[in-house]
Amino acid sequence: MSHINENKSGQLLIDHLTQVRDIALKTHKTHGKNKELDEIIEIICMCHDFGKASKYFQDYLKGEYNGRLKCHGEISAYFAYYMLPEKWKFIGFMCVKRHHGNLEPSTSLFEYNKKQLIKISNSIKENIEELNNIYKKDISEFFELIQDEDFLEGPIDDFYDVEFEIEDYINTHYIYSLLLTSDKTQLIRGSAYENKTDVYDGYVKKYQQKIKKELVQKYPNIKDTKLFKIRNKIYEEVLNSIDNIDINKNHIFSINVPTGTSKTLAAYGASFRLFQRIYNESNKNIIPSIIYTIPFTSVIDQNYEVLENILKENNIKIFESFILKHHSMTPLEYKDNTLDEEKEYRNYDARFCVENWQSTIITTTFVQLFNTIFKAGKNSIVNRFHKLAGSIIILDEVQAIDPKYYKIIEKIFDILCKKFNCYIITVTATKPLFLQGIELVKSNKEIFKQLDRIQIENYIDNPINIDTFCEILKEDIYTQSEKSFLIVLNTIKSSLYVLDELEKIEDRKVLYLSTAIHPQRRLEVINEIKNSDEKYILVSTQIIEAGVDIDFDIVYRDFSIMDSINQTGGRANRNAIKGKGILRLFYLIDENERPFCSYIYSNSLLDATKKILQGRQIINENEILDINEEYFKAVDNIKSNDASNKIYKYIEKLEFNNIRKEFELIKDDIPKEDIIINYNEETQNCIDIILEGKGEYQDILNAWRTLNKYKISVLKKDLKNINDNCNNKKGMRILDKCYYDENRGIKITNISIC
Repeated sequence: MSHINENKSGQLLIDHLTQVRDIALKTHKTHGKNKELDEIIEIICMCHDFGKASKYFQDYLKGEYNGRLKCHGEISAYFAYYMLPEKWKFIGFMCVKRHHGNLEPSTSLFEYNKKQLIKISNSIKENIEELNNIYKKDISEFFELIQDEDFLEGPIDDFYDVEFEIEDYINTHYIYSLLLTSDKTQLIRGSAYENKTDVYDGYVKKYQQKIKKELVQKYPNIKDTKLFKIRNKIYEEVLNSIDNIDINKNHIFSINVPTGTSKTLAAYGASFRLFQRIYNESNKNIIPSIIYTIPFTSVIDQNYEVLENILKENNIKIFESFILKHHSMTPLEYKDNTLDEEKEYRNYDARFCVENWQSTIITTTFVQLFNTIFKAGKNSIVNRFHKLAGSIIILDEVQAIDPKYYKIIEKIFDILCKKFNCYIITVTATKPLFLQGIELVKSNKEIFKQLDRIQIENYIDNPINIDTFCEILKEDIYTQSEKSFLIVLNTIKSSLYVLDELEKIEDRKVLYLSTAIHPQRRLEVINEIKNSDEKYILVSTQIIEAGVDIDFDIVYRDFSIMDSINQTGGRANRNAIKGKGILRLFYLIDENERPFCSYIYSNSLLDATKKILQGRQIINENEILDINEEYFKAVDNIKSNDASNKIYKYIEKLEFNNIRKEFELIKDDIPKEDIIINYNEETQNCIDIILEGKGEYQDILNAWRTLNKYKISVLKKDLKNINDNCNNKKGMRILDKCYYDENRGIKITNISIC
């Protein structure tokens, strides 16, 4: 037996092993290329629970033994080592030994107890006839080798003798993830998860037509605008390009077009059309996944809503087994209809299906994607690594990735594309010199030159203090009451100072966004602006930049790096129906004459931006492409590859722990702690569920995830000023809403504002 249920019925070992093998091979086949791994995957899956054939484990299942000899991972790892071809022995040993834990090549990986192994193997040997039948060969030799010190030392010798490459790293994680996925899926589903095949670009086209119709109804003159025609042109060019590429040779593509030109729909259209080409031209053997990634959780709901609306417009029922949203604030829920019947998975089963990305179209964050690659050996994360194979990965706002990781990401994606049939689509208005592929919008340079929605007024040559800035701003607001204003600052401290000044203006509604405002309230503010015709004044930090679909007449921006300035400009006159939007760029200094931008951005990137913009008093939108290209050439010249080189060296030595430490997409060196704002009835209900421990695992987990929407981070040094007002229970710091202003953050004085 491999497992026994509560009712004492269970599953035969041969059935578990063969079903895990079949699930792994079926999943592997739908990913496409790399048939070299077929035999390796089969052997590892068939060997992974070999040790369960011992009397000790069988007695453990019956509740009659609970000693150390019940352990099955180590003996199974040595058996896999015995069965595998030379090239794969060490990788197989590692994957099998750690299939119930984390894959960590370390001293503990090679520790063994010879006497214990011999006892277990002698017990297993009693079942040799059944095992010879399972493995279709005489395995008597193994029981002799397991008593040989040289054989037991073999994995250690391999580890120190072999030099590992990135391809070995990818192969290891691919096989490990297939083993983990198949082992757990066999118990949860009983069969392999398969992607759905009804993914058609016609779905996107139908939704696009609806959006166009609604936009014309709201703004009748928009259909005659240049932007309206450009959006149509971009979409058609993207699909035409996908039709004409050689999908066997070309795997990396780009959609590099201005902000506000419906990049999201173009990306979905491209990925859906590419999906069908891959599926049909592989004789329906390869069924891709579409993994749409975004840098910020703040806009993931907005992107997922577009996907939902596409499917709803085409009368398609929505199940997590078809489309999935995965980030830290997503409630745990998993409904499946892949077997022509609806089924809901709950608790740990649901969590595994979600975190394993058992869905056809996944919307997630850069952090989740790159954790899948670089959180080396972490069972709970890397179990989905195999989903990258045969997938179409969309990197929306690709410029948000730190340049120090470009080199290592490109190396890994190169192997995933060539060996594992992966496709990459980068989406951006400000394309860095990174993942250079085929541009899907052939006329993109012409499009950049045609647009004339905004004008940048550049005042950075004359640094000013924040008081002077506020006076300029207030005068502009007083004289243009018919205009909406967005003011983007670099720090919370400077943004709150400006907010205080602008709230003194009568008869104008002033709103505020920053990380001092919890995510739920930020969403409420964004929706209020989107759904109203009122001429708001919005004060914000840079969290407003990418992907937030709101539109203002005049934008004020404290100096920052070039791609950030461009993103801010994308919040002005997005639909080109308000004449010309204005972006006024200033260089603000604090009371110590230190630029506010220096608290946030790299000095080298700021210097590159300043050098490019100096002397340009007026910048029109049609000049921005050339400026962007000049900026990213400068970035490429000054970027450091130290982080990438470190990770590469760690990969060569399989130092997984160091890889995990070195790759941090969002790194904050300032120590902070999370505080939950008890904001409304929803938060109180969630707090009660957690404190009382009532309900199933899923209910408690979802309570925690819901509370993430009401969480803010504060500096550790400020906790002493806050803790007296917090309830600290079960790992939560809960601040009552009476100490929180929904329009500016924590009310308590004597806390730092950075």
